[in-house]
Amino acid sequence: MANLDILYRKTAALVIKRCHGMIKITKHGKILEVYDVNRHIWSKGLAGLIIKEECNNVKLKEWEFAYVRNYVIQELLS
Repeated sequence: MANLDILYRKTAALVIKRCHGMIKITKHGKILEVYDVNRHIWSKGLAGLIIKEECNNVKLKEWEFAYVRNYVIQELLS
């Protein structure tokens, strides 16, 4: 399980790096908007798509996307 945690954290770091940290988040851990440099737009619904694309690049399963999302939120709140 420790190896998966490391993989999830690295994937979360890739998501944050892709957005250059430009992710608007609430105090309660809800992602409001992200800026995608590949598409050059701010979007409210794009966070899930970016997480999905980065997870697919690392060959994660669909059920693992939620873990990566949690690590993204934890990283941004810390």
